[in-house]
Amino acid sequence: MNSLLRAVALALLLSVVALVGSACADSKETPAAVPAVATEVFAVINQPSGVVRIRLATKEAPRLSMSFINLVERGYFNGRPWTDFSPVVRQLGDSIPLFSVPHEYSPKLMFDVGGRLCASNTTEDKNGRAKPNRIFITVKEQDRWNLVYCVFGVVVEGLEVMRNLSEGETVTDIRIEGDSSALRKRFAKELVDWDAAIDAANVGSVR
Repeated sequence: MNSLLRAVALALLLSVVALVGSACADSKETPAAVPAVATEVFAVINQPSGVVRIRLATKEAPRLSMSFINLVERGYFNGRPWTDFSPVVRQLGDSIPLFSVPHEYSPKLMFDVGGRLCASNTTEDKNGRAKPNRIFITVKEQDRWNLVYCVFGVVVEGLEVMRNLSEGETVTDIRIEGDSSALRKRFAKELVDWDAAIDAANVGSVR
């Protein structure tokens, strides 16, 4: 009899524990789904011959990417012509540097194919730095430029537009797609200096 009573008591206890656990589980709120955050940032170049879309290398070359984004948002490249054509490149911007930044190289971004967005250098020796206000886009591979010029973007749409571009064609505008707020926060101090250089040169009217 005692064994039977103990078995009944244990069964009742287990039933109570199961009911309490179920009630607690029901009382918990289901966590809200966290929306995916887009981490990619693109530059979209509009010009008469067509649109060119570039994915910026914000992870591999964050400082160059942010300095370029800032120049774009200041309107620096709007109305400027593509110049200094060669079988390999189309160039845009001023040859005189507004400011310079350290080189940022990545083994993921080599000149093994065309469609690379790059910054010119201030000088061609080992002391040279990247010059964000003078950029170029390659239209074919050029391996000898690896670790010479910094690649900070990849053309994902419109490479044929760049290949067929007429020298002297002007950029209508460039817009940035994606969230660059994390980069802006990271390089807040540098942005102050970059903006001061742009203001001193009296270029880039748009903020």
